[in-house]
Amino acid sequence: YASATGASDVNNLAYAMRLGLWGPETAFANRETFVADIRDGGIAAMELVARDLKSLGLYTARALSFAGVEYDILEHCLTEDQITVYDAYAEAWAVIHTNLREALEATRIVDQDSGNTLNSGAKSAALSIFEGTKQRFFAQLLLSMKLPSLLPAIDAALAEGNAAVVQLVSTAEAMLNRRLADLSDEEREDLEIDLSPREYV
Repeated sequence: YASATGASDVNNLAYAMRLGLWGPETAFANRETFVADIRDGGIAAMELVARDLKSLGLYTARALSFAGVEYDILEHCLTEDQITVYDAYAEAWAVIHTNLREALEATRIVDQDSGNTLNSGAKSAALSIFEGTKQRFFAQLLLSMKLPSLLPAIDAALAEGNAAVVQLVSTAEAMLNRRLADLSDEEREDLEIDLSPREYV
């Protein structure tokens, strides 16, 4: 595992089950117990966890130099099928955008008869949320469409004995938290979550 935020919040370690922080022969029966107990312990408890992980060689904080680093740009050309999918989603968002005014009127943010804004703060917030959600949707959609080129490139790099480092613009943490909130304790023990762009629609 590699993370820039692992020691800042106990939730940032909750995905790292292979570290052996909970389960048999540990002080914590399961992930939920670990998160709850460390959260109750505050920053001091997180510092102890980070210290112990570092002493065991499971958590390191290194400063990497880019001296001598070389890279190639991997360009992915969208397939016809991907273009069709993108266009279909663009049309769906256009429908939502067209009906956004009706939603603002139904919620009395905009006056239905005059078209005047009745609550400028609420209108601004609604439009901001809409545009932000749309941007996150298309960013994740395009990211997923790059995988047919990215995955073979990773396999080739690994076959040559290299390490593959993939930088993500977004980790979709908020989406993950929403999905986790809907799961029972049993379902959380065996996680299989679809974090696809469909979550935004």
